Amino acid sequence: MKVSRAYASAAVREHMLTKHGVTWPEAQQALRNADSVRRGRTVRGQRRYMATGRTHAGRRLAVIFTVEAPDAARVITAFER
Repeated sequence: MKVSRAYASAAVREHMLTKHGVTWPEAQQALRNADSVRRGRTVRGQRRYMATGRTHAGRRLAVIFTVEAPDAARVITAFER
């Protein structure tokens, strides 16, 4: 699965930064550079996925997201792996 567009609400971006220390640009980089994407569970009728990838600085992150369109993802959270 290749994701070319990703977005997250302001609340999600704030959560990633304050709870996990992950900035939005880092989450985007890890999603673009993902070396694996796994299907997760279904929550509220939406299938979730976990992408694991590295930022440009080499930080390894897991990004949890749902697919909103064939090439677009809505990020739910991201954290260090």
